[in-house]
Amino acid sequence: MSFRTYFKVVLIGEGAVGKTSIAKRYLKGEFTHEYKQTLGVDIFSKSTKIDIGQRTIRIQWIIWDLAGQPKYKDVRKTFYKGAKGGILVFDVSRKETYEAAMNWANEFIINSGRHPIVLVGNKIDLREKYPDCVTREEGEKLAKILSKMLGYEVPYVESSALKNINIDEIFNTLGRLILSKVFK
Repeated sequence: MSFRTYFKVVLIGEGAVGKTSIAKRYLKGEFTHEYKQTLGVDIFSKSTKIDIGQRTIRIQWIIWDLAGQPKYKDVRKTFYKGAKGGILVFDVSRKETYEAAMNWANEFIINSGRHPIVLVGNKIDLREKYPDCVTREEGEKLAKILSKMLGYEVPYVESSALKNINIDEIFNTLGRLILSKVFK
């Protein structure tokens, strides 16, 4: 049996954590070292399939990459409308982005409701270069705190858009979470 559905999801987190790089790596398999600040929002789309039991679900992702700079906070509120899930990204090499993750989770809940979230520690390739990075254990601890706050599991995935590590896993995990909520 095959179904087709559309999911709007938001990529959220502080500026320069790699949200756009994750989206572009997932959508096009591309990576660029050039940083361009997202102005408000970028919108992307991709069709994929996820198998759940004997069902094959065709998902059309509508990915809203929200600007992380504080000056966009007021305008971001409207961009959350209709989102069925979120990908909350922090940069493991910048602890302040990890520390801001709870504020992003709250913004997501206030503006879109209690929908599935995947917490992502991005730029793990920088751990070799910077010894004071956020550890896997710290990321998992934050995911547990978010899980208690939201009342459902918030998975933690570590990634590198540069090296294409776990990029598909981020979206597959979120897709399974959203679909399990839909088919309850």
